[in-house]
Amino acid sequence: MTDKINEVMKANENFYLAMKSADFDRMENIWVNDDSVKCVHPGWPMLHGWEAVSESWKNIFENEGALDIELQDIDYETCGDSAWVICIEKVSYKFDGEIQHGFAQSINIFKFTEDKWLLALHHASPIPAPKGHISSTEILQ
Repeated sequence: MTDKINEVMKANENFYLAMKSADFDRMENIWVNDDSVKCVHPGWPMLHGWEAVSESWKNIFENEGALDIELQDIDYETCGDSAWVICIEKVSYKFDGEIQHGFAQSINIFKFTEDKWLLALHHASPIPAPKGHISSTEILQ
């Protein structure tokens, strides 16, 4: 694996560590902090610019706290000063006292700025549970 891929892997890991710990300061340091950034949380419309994206993370962390996320099927690619990570996010949460699981297909696009990789776009769309996994809808039925 190249140094570039290792750096992107680390940047992606830091993004999910910020979510897992509900650490807004860490989240802020992962993103390009300008109007070019975009974010789509599962079920949300696209957010444009750092002000809207940062506000969304503040609200998520305040209302939901730390997120229990496990990544599956991770793929990394780089091209010049851009890189993308495609993965499936398995998010675990409590609903009516029971642990539920939701899944999202995610793409994270990173931009190399100055001396590090920063997140420019996060897009996570809900998907059905992978075959063989008990989904939250099956648990509720």
